[in-house]
Amino acid sequence: MTLHRKSAVNARVRHLGVVAAVLALAVGCTRPDESSAGVEVGADNVVIDAVFANWNRPGGPGCALAVAVDGKQVYTRGYGYANLDYDIPVTPQTVFDVASITKQFVAASITMLALEGKLSLDDGVRTWLPELPEYDQVITLRHMIGHTSGLRDYLNLFPLAGRDHYYPISHAQILAMMSRQRALNFPPGQQYLYSNTAYMLLAQVVERASGQTLGDFVKARIFQPLGMTGSLMYDNYERIIPRRATGYDVEADGRVRMVHNYNFDVAGDGQMYTTVEDLLRWDDYLHGADKPAIYQAMLTEGRLSSGEPTGYAQGIELGEYRGLNTVQHTGSSWGSRSVLIRFVEPALSIAIACNDGNSSPLRLAREVADHLLADQLEPRAEPDDDGAANDEPAADPFVLGTVQLSAYTGTFFSEELDATYRFAVVDDSLVVRIEQEPPLDARPITDDRFDLGFPDQSYWDQPLARIEFLRDEKGAINGFRLSSGSEHDIGFDKRP
Repeated sequence: MTLHRKSAVNARVRHLGVVAAVLALAVGCTRPDESSAGVEVGADNVVIDAVFANWNRPGGPGCALAVAVDGKQVYTRGYGYANLDYDIPVTPQTVFDVASITKQFVAASITMLALEGKLSLDDGVRTWLPELPEYDQVITLRHMIGHTSGLRDYLNLFPLAGRDHYYPISHAQILAMMSRQRALNFPPGQQYLYSNTAYMLLAQVVERASGQTLGDFVKARIFQPLGMTGSLMYDNYERIIPRRATGYDVEADGRVRMVHNYNFDVAGDGQMYTTVEDLLRWDDYLHGADKPAIYQAMLTEGRLSSGEPTGYAQGIELGEYRGLNTVQHTGSSWGSRSVLIRFVEPALSIAIACNDGNSSPLRLAREVADHLLADQLEPRAEPDDDGAANDEPAADPFVLGTVQLSAYTGTFFSEELDATYRFAVVDDSLVVRIEQEPPLDARPITDDRFDLGFPDQSYWDQPLARIEFLRDEKGAINGFRLSSGSEHDIGFDKRP
């Protein structure tokens, strides 16, 4: 599950490689004694270091790792480089953008305010944000925390107007945008669908209920009491952040490019900066022996109106890996990837943050766990004869051939959006370019009806928009209507 916007670049499969020549590049390493809880982390961790071999080489971005057992940090290490301009290495104290891991801290803030009687999780969101539309059913703060609100994702609305999906914006502008959305994806409580919008709005609820910005509230109530000195909510792009990692993407041919976007400084669904060591301080506070007052609420699994469990608590995914229960969340942002995962029964926690947009910290964390928990993990599931996992087969998609798709090509213009959409067939698929933005896929639902989404979008149950092409009396396409959950459909006319 991806959790602060799905990446536009799929995580590449990386091969482990020999580490002898590059181990000397690792910095900031903690060499602990053997630990408790049946998990041994010794001083010589060549196997763990080998997991990060591809992020531990000159001229490339890297990762930071921290491992704790029963709340005690037993192994921390940096691999690769935090800044390639100045050859600054990654250390366990490097500060990363951890994207959607931020949601745990927003959920915790709301829960703290609820326990203090300043709000209720069952409050309708319009109690705090009356600017939002009055829908047929009330959206509660509980719906929003658990991703069952039905609110459309604000990030999906940007590309429809020809803007980058991380277009600089303010909390007030997000609220104004959502006040114009007259429709929901589904009635509140009926489905689970990840919503960054919900957490951006929850950040504003924190501000209105507490009288403090989210950044000030979390600093006073969480960061300072826990000694998380490397942590902050990124709410001012002019702010200097010591030890900050720069985000990069590594192309298939090995070229490295910087992709960090420092102009997006609105915290809520993401935009928290922290270190892997600080993440484990938070993990120990929440799950340690002396459970905080928020613990029970934070770890209570959400349910749909039907009673079906969602697998998501409050900013925390509840899962399982090879027979062991886990609580976790991942983050994905501009050239940054991160994970905080705890294996509940062994009390083993792993925090990983990377400044390579093609990395997969969750996979890396599982590989570390494979080594440290080898005697506690169940065998891997057996694949089918064809190598595929034992999942139910997906339904066959509706398909149109190249000749059929060519009927939908051309240039279309909307006066209302002042935007031009250009459709073309590329590699047997219909794609649309909106102004100067990268192309989107247009996937056929039926004849003349298509869903728009990002090329690698793995969540097509939430397309950016749906379009329906219109035909004249001779059957020729002369325009289309775009539906995006706003107050009304938007019309486009075909241009010669």
